[in-house]
Amino acid sequence: MSLEKDRLGLLYGIGVGPGDPRLITLMAVKVLGEVDEVFTASTSESEESLAGKIAGPHVRPGVTVKKLVFPMTVDGQRLEKAWLKNAQEVAQVLRSGRSCAFLTLGDCLTYSTYAYLLKNLFEIMPEAQVVSVPGITSYQLAAAKLNRPLVLGRENLTIFGGAIGDDFEELCRASDNLVIMKPYRGLAEVLAKLKALDLLGQTALCANLALEGEVIVDGLDQDYQEPAGYFSLLLVNKREAGES
Repeated sequence: MSLEKDRLGLLYGIGVGPGDPRLITLMAVKVLGEVDEVFTASTSESEESLAGKIAGPHVRPGVTVKKLVFPMTVDGQRLEKAWLKNAQEVAQVLRSGRSCAFLTLGDCLTYSTYAYLLKNLFEIMPEAQVVSVPGITSYQLAAAKLNRPLVLGRENLTIFGGAIGDDFEELCRASDNLVIMKPYRGLAEVLAKLKALDLLGQTALCANLALEGEVIVDGLDQDYQEPAGYFSLLLVNKREAGES
């Protein structure tokens, strides 16, 4: 891997892992020590960036981590405007011949704002040179905390977001193992559907993994009502007890 400047700078998308600073990859650390600019996603200018905090000790001296605001809204026009503005800022750096990194929690291409940045960047700058650096996901850390394989043998694994659709029950029935990401707003509905499918006892709730206030509940009961924050997920495993 080389960071030598050509006509255009390189963009590196970096997954810094799920929250524990020790889980950032060696490749990510190398890139952070060499790039000219570092960007991270934020929902507002005032929000602290956890990804930026994790990466901070590895950033080259003199380089600051700059926030790009990706508002949390369902207003499509506002979102498109923000994505385009952020892509233009990155494109400006690349056209100057400087390299830059965009930070994201977990893996850079799994439910990540980086994917939206890439889409808009390639639309305005098709010639952009990009290297994506994968990171450890929150569900991989959850499986590790539980000492439970995500998949074995011929099993399958289905990953989807917490905003469930009409196909939720079908996915649950067809899958050997499930990861339900960030169900925080719809947690009650998700748990009700899992209860109806008799899967609560095979469900683990994990929240704030490797962060303050970490919660791991392995095997939910019928009356579980505790709220889950933004950094939460559910692991559902149909494997019989003792088969892990």
